Amino acid sequence: MSVIWQQKTHGVLRRQQKANRILARLLLAVVIVVTVFSAAYLTLVASNVRLARQVWAMEKEMVGIQRANQAINTEVGRLSSIPILQERSIALGYQPASAVEYMYVGGP
Repeated sequence: MSVIWQQKTHGVLRRQQKANRILARLLLAVVIVVTVFSAAYLTLVASNVRLARQVWAMEKEMVGIQRANQAINTEVGRLSSIPILQERSIALGYQPASAVEYMYVGGP
């Protein structure tokens, strides 16, 4: 009996080849699934990095706006002081009151 006749008639080699094909398909499926999950994970990580960069930029902008706001509040406080307001009123031509008269308005 020849080897070819035994391979064709007994089918041992065919069963092993079939098992190898199934194993190869299973391995291919695992590789595909791992590739898909890896791509999804990398997409998620890239999105997370992009959002983190945007948050960082917004926080930086917020700090700059807060500093400008504090500077404006300081300037408003300085310009609202009594000596500065008196100087500005005199510069605009107002005179300090020499005598103050009060008028009583009766209640209801």
